[in-house]
Amino acid sequence: MDPCGGWHDPENDETVQCSLAYSSTGCAVTHPDIAALADMRMWVAVSDLKRRTCPSDNCGVVGKFFFQESVFVYETENGWSRVSASKPAGCYAGEAAYVETGRSNCTRDNGIIQGQFSEWVQSEFLADEKPDAPLDMHG
Repeated sequence: MDPCGGWHDPENDETVQCSLAYSSTGCAVTHPDIAALADMRMWVAVSDLKRRTCPSDNCGVVGKFFFQESVFVYETENGWSRVSASKPAGCYAGEAAYVETGRSNCTRDNGIIQGQFSEWVQSEFLADEKPDAPLDMHG
């Protein structure tokens, strides 16, 4: 059994396998396309950036990134960037436990499919290089 477990990619409806690499300093998750992901590293350019369940301001907020945090962008869509693999939403009685504010319903229009979601942020609040000062706006 793979201790990493992989994750579900809803776009291709398949499970992406990963593995754990151990060293004297700890362990790290490796992915077949990790080199490609390194090219998609971006930086948060605002004080706080909402992480949403789908690429829309109408979707639930599951947390925030903060100024100068780095993120990997897996894909972009209409001004939004997906910054995580698919993960469990903690659905119970039709509501997602991990949504902090906004819509928490476990539905496709809220980005939650079969109890799984990916995190999305507004692309305009990401920078190609680590910014020196935050933009004067909130994401």
